Amino acid sequence: MQNETKVSLTLTGSAVAVLEKQASPRKRGEFVSNLLIQYGAVDSGIDAVDIEGMKLQIMGLAGANKTLEGRVLKLERQLAAVIAGR
Repeated sequence: MQNETKVSLTLTGSAVAVLEKQASPRKRGEFVSNLLIQYGAVDSGIDAVDIEGMKLQIMGLAGANKTLEGRVLKLERQLAAVIAGR
């Protein structure tokens, strides 16, 4: 059995409505515990982001954008030639 601590919370009406919709009265504590654990994992993951990796991804996206721009320009020229040929 897990180490459990009983706590008392004050929730807004909207929060209670969500809680009642998502979990039975017996499972509400487990539901809230899982939400908090997931929230903490996401929050701590933001600090661990690899800045260098993000820079490389942005550079890759910029390169892909340039490639697509070139393809669009080529298509525009071909379309202009077709229209001019009519």
